[in-house]
Amino acid sequence: MLSSTGPPAVPERPARVVLVGFMGSGKTSVGRLLARRLGYRFEDMDRRIEARAGRPIAAIFREDGEEAFRTMELEEARDVSGLEERVVAAGGGAFARPETRALLQKGALTVWLRCDLDTLLARIPPDGSRPLAGNRDIMRALLAEREPFYRMADAAVDASAGTPHEVANRVLGLIEGRTRLKKSARR
Repeated sequence: MLSSTGPPAVPERPARVVLVGFMGSGKTSVGRLLARRLGYRFEDMDRRIEARAGRPIAAIFREDGEEAFRTMELEEARDVSGLEERVVAAGGGAFARPETRALLQKGALTVWLRCDLDTLLARIPPDGSRPLAGNRDIMRALLAEREPFYRMADAAVDASAGTPHEVANRVLGLIEGRTRLKKSARR
């Protein structure tokens, strides 16, 4: 959990708050609550892609492949990077792609919702609704592969414990200047 001492973490409200992290970390649940508290609109990149494609992400992966999905994700990152007063839930793999990550970071506060593997595995059903979640060994490998990219976010908030409201309050604390950004932001 982040410290609540020291100078304000963010001198003024950012145009966007982009939540990044692995599937199941709570980006959508926390994002909706955070947007409401800030008076911002909420944007879920995965839902935007589904609306644009007219089909679920699982179908995009199955029918077109992951690369086609990542291209759509890049287009959505380009679109949301021009929006203001938004909380954005990025897809779990979006921050691992350099061009997508750069667009998401542009003019935004990026926050990694850090979550331990056991919690993620408990939250995500292996039912096929999430294309990369069917195989638990693949999930372990993906988390290990993506964690260095998540660490590039401006801040990290523990999302393993507590309710979505509590996690949203931790992120709000960053924005209101009650807590400090992690010291190793964007190395």
